[in-house]
Amino acid sequence: MFRLYDTDGNGVLDTFELDSIVNQMMNVAEYLGWDVSELKPILEDMMVEIDFDADGTVSLEEWKRGGLTTIPLLVLLGLDQNMKEDGNHFWKLKHFNRSAYCNLCLNMLVGLGKKGLCCVFCKYTVHERCVQRAPSSCIATYVKSKKSPHVMSHHWIEGNCHGKCSKCKKTIKSTNGITGLHCRWCQMTLHNSCASQIKPECTLGEFRVHILPPTSICPIVLDRQRSFSRDRRSTSGLSRSETADPLPVDTSNSNLTQGVSGPMSFQITPLENARPLLVFINPKSGGCQGPKLHRKFQYLLNPRQVYDLAAGGPLPALQMFKDVPEMKIICCGGDGTVGWILDSMDKVQFLKQPSVGVIPLGTGNDLARCLRWGGGYEGETIGKILKKIEKATSVMMDRWQISVSEEGEAEVPGDPMPYNIVNNYFSIGVDAAICFKFHIEREKNPHKFNSRMRNKMWYFEFGTTEQFAASCKNLHQEIDIECDGVSLELSQGSSLQGLAFLNIPYTHGGTNMWGDQLSRKRAKRGPKKQKKDRDREISTSSLNDLSTAIQDIGDKLIEVIGLENCLHMGQVRTGLRASGRRLAQCSSVTIRTKKRFPMQIDGEPWMQPPSTIQITHKNQVPMLMAQMPERKGIFSSLFKSD
Repeated sequence: MFRLYDTDGNGVLDTFELDSIVNQMMNVAEYLGWDVSELKPILEDMMVEIDFDADGTVSLEEWKRGGLTTIPLLVLLGLDQNMKEDGNHFWKLKHFNRSAYCNLCLNMLVGLGKKGLCCVFCKYTVHERCVQRAPSSCIATYVKSKKSPHVMSHHWIEGNCHGKCSKCKKTIKSTNGITGLHCRWCQMTLHNSCASQIKPECTLGEFRVHILPPTSICPIVLDRQRSFSRDRRSTSGLSRSETADPLPVDTSNSNLTQGVSGPMSFQITPLENARPLLVFINPKSGGCQGPKLHRKFQYLLNPRQVYDLAAGGPLPALQMFKDVPEMKIICCGGDGTVGWILDSMDKVQFLKQPSVGVIPLGTGNDLARCLRWGGGYEGETIGKILKKIEKATSVMMDRWQISVSEEGEAEVPGDPMPYNIVNNYFSIGVDAAICFKFHIEREKNPHKFNSRMRNKMWYFEFGTTEQFAASCKNLHQEIDIECDGVSLELSQGSSLQGLAFLNIPYTHGGTNMWGDQLSRKRAKRGPKKQKKDRDREISTSSLNDLSTAIQDIGDKLIEVIGLENCLHMGQVRTGLRASGRRLAQCSSVTIRTKKRFPMQIDGEPWMQPPSTIQITHKNQVPMLMAQMPERKGIFSSLFKSD
């Protein structure tokens, strides 16, 4: 790195080269969306501090020394991302929108930019110039031994408190310097004079049921070997890939637990009646929403309950938490992230299979819609999310195994299949063709796909061209389908350009292709004599009455629908048509294709040569279903009283 900045190769960095480094860091800060109005003077002062001999240049030795000791520089460059040992703070540059004071020198933080460094775990706040002298007074995340009893005590941070005192209910005046106390664990805020009236034992506050206090986590050595031996005995019938030892956690550039060398580094004993959370966050989902959620969860929960999927994946944390009873898993990401976690859970022998909740950070978020978590994260507070999790109920969701065997040698080789498990849907034809074009273009020009709105515009463009190109015209003539051993007559009714196999009601960003509301209306009306043209339009299999069939994510049945063209999909999405063409509701499917077709599983497309495809039920997993949102409006009280 030093030689890269040393453009003239003289072995030192002069003023011009140091200014180039400052400008580069400014560009990084602007790219991250930070307020850079007064950041440049801070960076220039930091560069002056690195010049230890004050000769106007920085040598390689000074660069190494400065890079290792100047904490704000490491924070800005994103290099100080490892979770520290207990007691050490985890700093982040922060802009305060109200008056704030340094916990070390007690002076106010001034300026309009990123005015100070704040610990993510405990909110201890300091000036940039004071950070080197800050005490190692951060929270403990675990206890070193279970031999002696440990009492959970408050962890008070003084100053920068806002709101009312939890004891006397009077406002805490935070504009007069360091005043007020705030407990990092139970979130209690007090006047300094009221602190003596509070018991020293901490109750963990209103979110106690979700938190693992330090007293619940203890390092172990001997139990790790016993656990591994038990896992190997219980998984002796699995394949080699399923029984392989989990990979160690890579903490070289992550927020994961430093020192966690294996999945069973800690023994976890939750409090009585607790239902602790294990939170996974995909930082690449949702346009920088992941890192922000990561920090918020780390502050409200024990940081050892929160994991960044970009470093090490979910398997090490799942192994460490596998014996925790009544645990719940929270996945912050898109549908692909949820599938990744569910696949990893298949490789872990849980004491009790945990339920999985979803905080939607992706683009489509179809599974989150089905489970009532919404179509996207809209900035809700973590406290509100935790309350929704507490009220959520567990429902079983089907998962489907898909296997493909190619028929002979294809003239044009196909692509590798992205997944062999279907969580949301599997499709062939027109919608997969649109998705494949989108995927290819994004691989070539990723800079054109940097927002959800632009992505949707690209989908609209590819959908329009596919409507006129009709690359999958007369698809029904090139495909044979058997549902539960019964062949479908695809030639009846209008010609098809696509087939979709649905496990959940919502697909393609919130479209209900099965038309569940129509099914419920018909079920309430009771059976009626159908018209002849409707008999031709809807195929039946397995003796199911498809006109009244209701879709359920846990009925061990997969729904099969036909798509006439791109316009058909748009009409269903806008409500002009009730559903796709219902073909079957069954427990197994066999598909035989006679030509090369685009296909997709849960939004991941590929091109498949002629082949035979088998879809069978794999298992069921418990998922967290959020409560129905309350009705709002002038008549809401009337509905509640009924």
